[in-house]
Amino acid sequence: MLSFNAVHTLTGCLLDVEARADQLGWGRPPLLLLIQDRPAPSATSGTRRELRAAHLPLNDARMSRYRAGLTDFLPDLAATLAAGTHIRRPTLAACLDIDLITELLAEPTPGLRLLAWAVCYEDVLVESAEPHEIRRIDAVDADHRAYQITRLRGEQHPIVFIDEHLGDEASAQSGLVRLVQATSRPSPPSPPQRTA
Repeated sequence: MLSFNAVHTLTGCLLDVEARADQLGWGRPPLLLLIQDRPAPSATSGTRRELRAAHLPLNDARMSRYRAGLTDFLPDLAATLAAGTHIRRPTLAACLDIDLITELLAEPTPGLRLLAWAVCYEDVLVESAEPHEIRRIDAVDADHRAYQITRLRGEQHPIVFIDEHLGDEASAQSGLVRLVQATSRPSPPSPPQRTA
C-alpha cells in the first residue's frame, strides 16, 4: 500500500513530466514511463526512499501498426513482459526498447519496488463539435489508483485528477493496469515474529 507521501511524490513527478513536455512544445511522440522507488542510499533509518522515472520514448511511426494506438499497444506490452517472449514480437520491438525495460525490472537493488506505469501523449478532445488539442498523462500506481493530468493547448496550467476506483472501459489506463499487474514484484515475506 502506497503511503500518502508516495502518492504525493508520484503526483509531483507526473506534473514535472507534463511541465517538461509543455516546455518542449507540441507534436512530440508518446512517452512511456516506468516509475520505481528504492531506499535512499544515504538514509540511515531505511524509511527515506528515492524515486526513479525511466523515460521510454515510443516510435510514433511504428505505433501506427496498432490499430487502436496505445489502447492496443499497452496490453500487448504487458502480455509480452509477463510471458518473457519479446524476442518473437517484432511489431512491439519496433515501438520501444523492450530489453531496457527488462533490465530495469530485473535490477537486483534491495527494496526496489514498482510505483507506477504512465504514458504521456497528445490527443484530440471534441467539445461542442470543436476539436481541441490536449496533452494527457495517464498513470496507474501499484495500488491501481488512476492519475490523469491534462492540459489543453494554450492553457496556463494542467488539471490533475486522481481516482481511487478505475473503470473497466478500454483505455490507456486499462492497459497501464495490465502493465502494473505484469511487472509487480511480490512483496518480500515479513520477518517471523518472536514470541516471549
